[in-house]
Parts: sequence; structure tokens; C-alpha cells
Amino acid sequence: MNNEEEYIPEDDAPENATSAVKKLKKELKKAKEEKQEYLDGWQRERADFANYKKDMDKYLSATREAAKESVILQMLSVFDNMELMVKHTPADIEKTDWYKGVQHVYTQFEQTLNAIGLEEIICDGKEFDPTLHEAIEGSGETIKEVSQKGYMLNGKVLRVAKVKME
Repeated sequence: MNNEEEYIPEDDAPENATSAVKKLKKELKKAKEEKQEYLDGWQRERADFANYKKDMDKYLSATREAAKESVILQMLSVFDNMELMVKHTPADIEKTDWYKGVQHVYTQFEQTLNAIGLEEIICDGKEFDPTLHEAIEGSGETIKEVSQKGYMLNGKVLRVAKVKME
């Protein structure tokens, strides 16, 4: 659009004024169309960016959750071994301060796992559920013994319990 003023001679004013007004109306219409096109494009980009942010937030949340699950799953073998150590400690060692310290670390480890949402799958005397249990021995419907504890993290099975059936 030309910002310079256009001089219209007085003797041709009515005819030139009409064509100048028509020209200006055309330019105004074109400018309004361009404005609307730019506005529509900007609004689409803004909506696309908002959707992108939501998708990225979901992705980051899922990635954090997967990393958390992976780390906890790896820690469970250490936790299992600590539990076995505490369970099978000879009676004469149980009275020592060293053992009390080990037991305290085990309890703190257990409380930390529980605080981040880890729950033990309770099995004793329950019926077999293939979504929660893996039968490693026996063929009955009732769980007789737990060979390896199973755990859930925030309602999702992290590790199934390995059980013996009767």
C-alpha cells in the first residue's frame, strides 16, 4: 500500500476521485483479507503450540514414570537380599548394635519404597491370579507359599509374585 498522498487536479476531481476511492477500497479489502489470513495463521500456530506443550508434558511424565519404574525394579533385588539377610541372621548376631543398624537401614529402605508408591502384592492363602502371580510349582488354585514377593507401583504391577500352588 502506498503511503504517499495522491494529488488529484480540481478539474478532474469527480472522475479521478471515484477511481481513487475504488482503488483505495480494493487495497483496503486486500489488506483486511491479509490481516484475517495472518490472524488465522497465528491462531492455528498458537493452538498447535498449546497442543505440542500438552503432548510434551505427557511424554515427559511417561518418561519420568518409566525411569522411576526401571530404577525401583533394579532396587528390588537389593531389597530382596536385605530382607533375606535380616530374616536369616543368627540369633547371637541379632543382639549386636551392628545388626540393629542393618535392620534400621532395611526398615528405612522399605519405608522409602512405600513412600514413593510401592506396594507388596499380598499372596498367602489367596487364589491364583495370573495378572499378579507366576506359578513356579504346583497346580492347585490356592497359593501355598511365596518364593519371590511381587510389587505394584501406583496400582500398576511392577513385578509379579512367584508362588507355589497347592
